[in-house]
Amino acid sequence: MVQPDLIVRGGTVLTLDGADTRASALAASGGRIVAVGDDRAVGGLVGPGTTVVELNGRTVIPGFVESHNHPTFFGMALAAPVDAGSPPNDAIGDIVERVRQAVRDRGHGEWITGYRYDDTLLAENRHPTRGDLDPVSQRNPVILTHVSGHFCVVNSAAMRAIGIGAASEDPPGGVIARDERGEPTGLLVETAAFLANSALPARGTDFMAEALLRADAEYLANGVTSVHDTGIGLVGGEGELDAYRLLTREGRLRTRVRGYLIHNRVPGLTEGRPVGPDRAGDTDGFRMTGVKIVADGSIQGRTGCLAEGYACAPDEHGMMLLEPGELSRRIAALDAAGWQVAVHGNGDAAIEAIIDGYARLGAPGGTGRRHRIEHCQTAREDQLDRMAEHGILASFFIKHVYYWGDRHRDVFLGPERARRISPLASARSRGVRFGLHSDTPVTPVPPMEGIWCAVNRMTSGGVPLGPEQAITPEQALRGYTIDAAYLAGEEDVKGSLEVGKLADLAVLSEDPTTVPPDRLRELTVDATVVGGRVVWQR
Repeated sequence: MVQPDLIVRGGTVLTLDGADTRASALAASGGRIVAVGDDRAVGGLVGPGTTVVELNGRTVIPGFVESHNHPTFFGMALAAPVDAGSPPNDAIGDIVERVRQAVRDRGHGEWITGYRYDDTLLAENRHPTRGDLDPVSQRNPVILTHVSGHFCVVNSAAMRAIGIGAASEDPPGGVIARDERGEPTGLLVETAAFLANSALPARGTDFMAEALLRADAEYLANGVTSVHDTGIGLVGGEGELDAYRLLTREGRLRTRVRGYLIHNRVPGLTEGRPVGPDRAGDTDGFRMTGVKIVADGSIQGRTGCLAEGYACAPDEHGMMLLEPGELSRRIAALDAAGWQVAVHGNGDAAIEAIIDGYARLGAPGGTGRRHRIEHCQTAREDQLDRMAEHGILASFFIKHVYYWGDRHRDVFLGPERARRISPLASARSRGVRFGLHSDTPVTPVPPMEGIWCAVNRMTSGGVPLGPEQAITPEQALRGYTIDAAYLAGEEDVKGSLEVGKLADLAVLSEDPTTVPPDRLRELTVDATVVGGRVVWQR
């Protein structure tokens, strides 16, 4: 055997292979795993050029695979001049003060961006408006993006720059909010918000690359070695794809990325003749895998499309961003062109339309492209039956349970529908394959927090929410590793620690399958390895 580049030994190796094999040591060479076994057998392979990681009783798992994230958006939020989230802001006035300071620090006319505001956590229980922002930002356009990414608030200067006025019409799938006089309030909903963000002054490839590198560092610090970027082009246009290609050429991006191009960036799709995927530039580091479609909005924004009305507003059902027939046509066209399709669906009415679109492709599994439903938050039992029947996959936004579970129960969905959000146990019982995700920057990255959510089903208020939908730690680990890899068709090369697979792994402080379930999110990532190389250490 060739001398290994890396050996880890002296702890527990959770392979997550088909037999849930446990070992105590692992060796890698040339970026691939070459041996898994006990300390004596694998330790004997150490050579003069081998890097040895002594586990000292710690646990090695496959590197986490994040099945739904937005790296560019994340990196931009990390460096934004305004943190509009709660915490640290308790009221709209706190956000306004941060905008005031950002204006002081920037030149006349420079755009001010902020992220993560959540109207439901502010004392006023409403979105900010241009009336709140204008007094402190008359000389600078301001755009604040909601934590969900489905809304933004702009001031009057930004409205002028974007071209929004009293006579402006709502874009398809979006809303320009107005006051009683018909004047825009500054709140932009769904596609109107997407259009506003795309209207920001051109930010070149270098800007996007720096955002990606900031996100890359955070992923590695949390043991994430692969990310599915579900929406390339949504916030940065063509610059996002150019940035990925630049970083790939230069070898600077360490996290492996599988890209899902936002659907309105696919040439020819509107006409029903989309261009197929170009695999010429594919590498182990970056690969364009599929296309992302957004079917509806968010439950906490009351734009997720529900079959029954919202508990707090029974006459409101949310909205579809694409009419169901058009959604089905786009799914069929993309499938025919060779794309895997991932459709965002939060409300059960939207999920129904997505399943209908996939079901029309033919036999179970259709063309075998492993089409997906993203978030899949309020999937009903009958819908999970249909997903199993047609081989439809899911990527569940499991952290909704913790971060919004109390408000879903008490405000948006009511107790019965809320207890079934992210129905993992029901999905598993039907054989629906799924990954788990954080949708960062919507919620924080750490996968161990997501695993804790899946196992404990605890809200931020400390109340269990649908404990019957909980899964075991081993099952949750699979949702962040081998099953997430399956969603991108990569289970043969990553997601478990087996000979021949990529040597991507994370070192955890303790064994997540043996600690008390309520301690899962306390476990730390102590080291991250990509391709047999230690790229981060605590």
